[in-house]
Amino acid sequence: MLVVRVFVKSEDELLISEALAGDSKSYSLLFAKYWKRVYMFLRRRIHDNHLAEELTQDVFLSAFKYLRTYNKELSSFYTWLCTIAINTASKRPYKALNLEVEGYTSVTPETLCEGTQELTQLVEDLRSLPDKQQHAIWLKLYEGMCYTDISNMLGVSPGYAKKLVHQGKKQLRNMHDKRR
Repeated sequence: MLVVRVFVKSEDELLISEALAGDSKSYSLLFAKYWKRVYMFLRRRIHDNHLAEELTQDVFLSAFKYLRTYNKELSSFYTWLCTIAINTASKRPYKALNLEVEGYTSVTPETLCEGTQELTQLVEDLRSLPDKQQHAIWLKLYEGMCYTDISNMLGVSPGYAKKLVHQGKKQLRNMHDKRR
């Protein structure tokens, strides 16, 4: 019995191979497909529209420059772009912090000030953690990613990604408890 295996390339794989062959239209299609997702990923992280837009452009410039290094066996194309986005964003200081006040039936200057102070302290504590812990916590808690995706983005095993989140949360709790 003759077995014939047919390997079908995904849309992304096809566009990537065409872009690598010099087809600028294929790269433009990849850009159009993922621009908004990468922008929103960065926007949720840094809370600054203009900076997120700048960084998104930087991400796609880097992606185009290093497209040959993309390995579909290690991650999806979007995950690879998010990894570039994290690295790009970590090189730029945060310029804005978006404060969302939830759970208050009425917002008074006192409750707003208290919430702002707590959030500011949390951001400072988070920034004091090692980079990989910061990124792991952010990806798990804010982006809602699973440990497998976090591990792909950070280049670690899923077990180590889980450990990074656990250790980071523990350190944040300890910092909070010491201030009480």
